[in-house]
Amino acid sequence: MKLKVFKLKSSSSENTGKNTAFENILFSICILCFVILILVQTVLVVPSLRSRFHLTDKSLGLPLNGDEYLYEQGQITVEIIGTEPDAALRILVNGDSVSAFDSTQMTISVKDGDVVEIDGSHSAVGHVVKVKSTTTNINSKCKNAMVNIDSNIRMLVKVQMDS
Repeated sequence: MKLKVFKLKSSSSENTGKNTAFENILFSICILCFVILILVQTVLVVPSLRSRFHLTDKSLGLPLNGDEYLYEQGQITVEIIGTEPDAALRILVNGDSVSAFDSTQMTISVKDGDVVEIDGSHSAVGHVVKVKSTTTNINSKCKNAMVNIDSNIRMLVKVQMDS
């Protein structure tokens, strides 16, 4: 089966020979490069194909990995109000579990821009969680933030450092 991609110039034309053969080769190379470009872009966009060819970006992961000392840290004390400690209730910082409520108050270290969430998805009862205190370098808006947890994950506070 023959697939005709383009029509060659008729043999009655004056420009036969080398010019026509060169133009045909050039046109074929352009089409081939375009098809390769489309295939490469498809592989880079589809995550499953990208991982199969080991084309994952090395920068994906923790931001600045070893250079975390560049960010000023503070501490937040979080407490459960009105109930006993519940080890099934977890504290998440940027989606990563950092602590469980083994006591009614827990102190965690945070940086500017961190999102503190409470995960009550494994807890059988509802809880009220509050930011009891913060270090002096954390904005006062973060203090006294409160959230009701009923077997779900809720954002408690987004940390803002004072400049």
